[in-house]
Amino acid sequence: MGTYTALSDEELVDFMKTGNEAAFAELYKRNWEGLYAYCLNILDDPDVVKDVLQEVFVWFWNHRADLKVYAVRSYLSVAVKHKMANYIRNEKTRDNFYEKVKLENINPAFDDSALEVKELIGFIREFTSDLPEKCRMVFQLSRTEQLSNKEIASRLNISEKTVETHITTALNKLRKKMGRTSAWLFFLS
Repeated sequence: MGTYTALSDEELVDFMKTGNEAAFAELYKRNWEGLYAYCLNILDDPDVVKDVLQEVFVWFWNHRADLKVYAVRSYLSVAVKHKMANYIRNEKTRDNFYEKVKLENINPAFDDSALEVKELIGFIREFTSDLPEKCRMVFQLSRTEQLSNKEIASRLNISEKTVETHITTALNKLRKKMGRTSAWLFFLS
């Protein structure tokens, strides 16, 4: 086949599943720029954004045979959201992210990415409200105030091991909840 630009995303996925690199390249070309702009708006670091997108597209290619994709753009968007959430959770930029969230100077009527951030915030608030009290306190101190396990243990007068147990419990519950609401559980690492 000479050109892939005339094919639908679904046709390209079918070709990609057979190992067709040109079909993958066309899907990459169609989606990369929009995903980059969206991701950059949140992470504000071009190098990190490129890393996130690379991880998503590498995963997409490596798991091509098992994909059940009905809307490529939505599929990749959700994958990028989860990779960004992982990055924010695990890296220094979470401080900047939480500052943006606290300010909440975002107008969702005019900014789709802001709406998605607000949805993510709402999801996290709902999730944390369902946690047992002590687990919720530990999780919030860890994720919202970015306190170390030692600082949390000192503040709550519990052992560091107990702090670790509460955080592990909360993250496992979060993974389960995300697994029920999304097919993207495999992007949590």
